[in-house]
Amino acid sequence: MKRFFGFTFLEVLVVTFIVMLGVTGYVTLQTKFLQSDSQLNLRATAMRLALEKLDDLKMFTQLDTEENINAYNDIVSNGGGDLSSGTVEVQVSSDDSNTYSFQRSWDVINQYYIDTDDDGVEDTWYSEGNENLPEDLPVYAPQKAIVVTVSWTDYQGESQSVSVSGSIAPVTQSNSYHAVNQSDSAATEPQVEYDPGDAPDVIAYDLGNGEAVETSKPVPEIDNRGLNNVVEFETVRYTTNNVDETKVEQEDFLTVNCECVLAGTGQGKTPAMNVLLDDAMTTESGSFVSKTIGEVDGNGQAALCEECCRDHHDTDDMVTNETYYRLEDGGPHKHYKYSGGSYSLASSTGDQYDEVCRFKRINGFFETYIDWTLLEVVEFDDEYLFDSDNLDAYQAYVIDLMEADIQGNSYPTKPAGRDLTVATGGHQLISRGIYLDRMKSSHLSAVQDLISASDTSWQAITPFYDVNLTLLAQWSTDDNSVATITNEDIETIVDPVNDFYGTYSRGRLNALADGTVTVSSFANPYNSGITGTTAISSDENDNLITEDSMTVTVDTGASATNYYGIVGDISCLVTIAGVTDSCELNNSKKSGYVDLSELDIDVSPANFSCTVTVPKGNSTPFYSCEDVSENWTGTITFNFAPSGYTTQLSIQYPDSSVSVSDSYSLATGLTATSTSEYNLIIELSQ
Repeated sequence: MKRFFGFTFLEVLVVTFIVMLGVTGYVTLQTKFLQSDSQLNLRATAMRLALEKLDDLKMFTQLDTEENINAYNDIVSNGGGDLSSGTVEVQVSSDDSNTYSFQRSWDVINQYYIDTDDDGVEDTWYSEGNENLPEDLPVYAPQKAIVVTVSWTDYQGESQSVSVSGSIAPVTQSNSYHAVNQSDSAATEPQVEYDPGDAPDVIAYDLGNGEAVETSKPVPEIDNRGLNNVVEFETVRYTTNNVDETKVEQEDFLTVNCECVLAGTGQGKTPAMNVLLDDAMTTESGSFVSKTIGEVDGNGQAALCEECCRDHHDTDDMVTNETYYRLEDGGPHKHYKYSGGSYSLASSTGDQYDEVCRFKRINGFFETYIDWTLLEVVEFDDEYLFDSDNLDAYQAYVIDLMEADIQGNSYPTKPAGRDLTVATGGHQLISRGIYLDRMKSSHLSAVQDLISASDTSWQAITPFYDVNLTLLAQWSTDDNSVATITNEDIETIVDPVNDFYGTYSRGRLNALADGTVTVSSFANPYNSGITGTTAISSDENDNLITEDSMTVTVDTGASATNYYGIVGDISCLVTIAGVTDSCELNNSKKSGYVDLSELDIDVSPANFSCTVTVPKGNSTPFYSCEDVSENWTGTITFNFAPSGYTTQLSIQYPDSSVSVSDSYSLATGLTATSTSEYNLIIELSQ
């Protein structure tokens, strides 16, 4: 029988079919890649068109409307500037015939800065049409809020859009140009007086060049918005000539935590950061580069989360160029989702991850900034820095700490005299964090040279910050039978029905019984340490900064009789024109300010006394009664009637019930220190 070699027709058909499947799959995959690249290109183009229009609106040369001249008053919705609204044809490839249509529009709202509390100082922005605006308004709106939107239909026929927000003041192009690009021979800059704060609320540092720097508020402003904690504070640099103080520079920072999802490759910004230019420190803005980007995961998050999720990613080139946000194991940082006590790496498009970003206001807009870097945490009681020797020692420690870190030396010993001996009752503690920003190599080298030359002006070109972390750090004691310390969740909402009064407590030591405890205050080393949220990576969690060098001794005095304390929260609400909010307890210049120093507490029989403590920021005020005998029974009465308000006082009891009353009684003696069992609720109305 003859043998035939080769392929049968059936075998050829099968092979052909397999090859066709492979080719089809390859073509389909390539199509997907091309579509993805095209979509990214279209989105980047749309963003450029939006920014282009925003810049166009800023280029007015006079304020009043005049034909053929760009004017401030011409800026209205879909009007003003040289670039018109409507269809914009854009060439999206090197092929001249490959153009794409975008629709560009913008909305403009005039805004006015109004004095709402009749103290002669403007304090609130209102948009046009607001019923609270006065009848007589300025000819030129002090600010125009602008949102530029660019929309298009993508290659799959789906509608897409991007928006860019900004604001414009009535300052002409020529004036604004000279404000930014002023030469040495230009007119003298305006002088702005500055009133420095007082220790211990505000800590100032001499920079060695005739200037000083301080955070201008006692504590950061903390706003809990559901998923997000938004934390803001500012630092002010000013001259110190023993005659008056003049503001030289103000830095505004905002830090926010976000929930994000990886969105592939696109255009994201490198971080802004302080750099050294002509022997002076200046802020360098970031720039758009192609890299991994993210998107906001879900609705209802803070507006800046869009930029946070998009921009906060590093590349190898960013690391090489020293324009990165944060390193992890010497390279670009990664992203993770924290759940169930562990971190899951986000590595593919669509993966969820947690993010925290730092922003700095630059030319009126918040830009993503390099990550915070915490060196150390220092804790003490709220009266420690009232002593001038303690204040001097603390300031010297901060300078020595930075110098040691910059030079690569061991950190100095923390200031002495911070240990406490207290009676039973409530005592507020303070935690401060010392932050030192990363510097580029040339910048760092210049600082090191000045330090080596014993030139104290190195402090003037070093970006450092002393931040009150009391309401952001975590707190604990090592023996809860002797003393506990508050560590409540960050809550700033006002919802009395659910027992939320716009404040929360951290760092309040409740001394319970005789003994000694170690108090610990700890914070994450990077951005989440500022927002007071969970570390976003195992790297951050592993580098937790812990302060545990402070001991507290509780001493009730050796006696056959036991003595305890009574500590209660004070919640304050104010209702004006039907709107209820938490009382302003710190800033006497703000509307709704309430002076709790006027709160008087009577004890009958008067065997002990009670004091009121009002911590800074959103921290819950409290009253504390010390040396309460186990045999004492009687009544505690609160007297408070601020002028201009109708006042109602209520007592919240241990079972959480609330009774309208200005007093409560103990029919039996204490068997332990009472903490947050008998709370005072103050409700004011106008």
